Amino acid sequence: MKKYIYAILIIITIVGAIIIGINGLNVDIVYGKNTRIDIFLGKQFDNKDIQKIAQEIFETNEILVQKIEYYGDIAAITVKYQNSENINEKLENLNAKINEKYGLENEVEDIKVTNYSNVKLLSILKPYLWPISISIITILIYVLIRYRKLKSIKVITEYIFNIILAETTYLGVIAITRIPINKFIVPIALLIYVLTIIITTILKERELSLANIKQEKK
Repeated sequence: MKKYIYAILIIITIVGAIIIGINGLNVDIVYGKNTRIDIFLGKQFDNKDIQKIAQEIFETNEILVQKIEYYGDIAAITVKYQNSENINEKLENLNAKINEKYGLENEVEDIKVTNYSNVKLLSILKPYLWPISISIITILIYVLIRYRKLKSIKVITEYIFNIILAETTYLGVIAITRIPINKFIVPIALLIYVLTIIITTILKERELSLANIKQEKK
């Protein structure tokens, strides 16, 4: 049964790697190539109102609106990348509708527009690499001492293999299902990492118990 599970997970990993190689990963508007539009309103506003206006202007539901600055009086509107050829007219319409909605007299020239490139997966993971490395080293030292009766090197290899397989399978599932890369991807990966450690440790504790029982019988 264990071999079949490993085989399925490896197949998912391979298929996911092929899809990533051909199409790459799917990313949401925050991590993908996007255009951010900052508009100063000078007053409190409802994100949903701005989002509704932006969805109408840019003809898409993939709009993220955030309040920025201390007083929350600047609307940061994030949309998929807008090239310079078609954005000017959209900015004029956006500015006009927001002015009408909030009784403002803003000029298009006051709007700040910034284009961002795709965020690399490594840059998302980078802040977590050092803490995870420390935790893995600590765990492997514990494993080396705790499971010396079960051939520590073999157990360490199994821990490392299980962690790598679990995470690559997770990445494969993301690639196959085309789930967008967003802020929840890393926390879920960390949860999978912890669960893999816990499950592997439970299995090793059972093996150790059986080994102790056999030793006592002798």
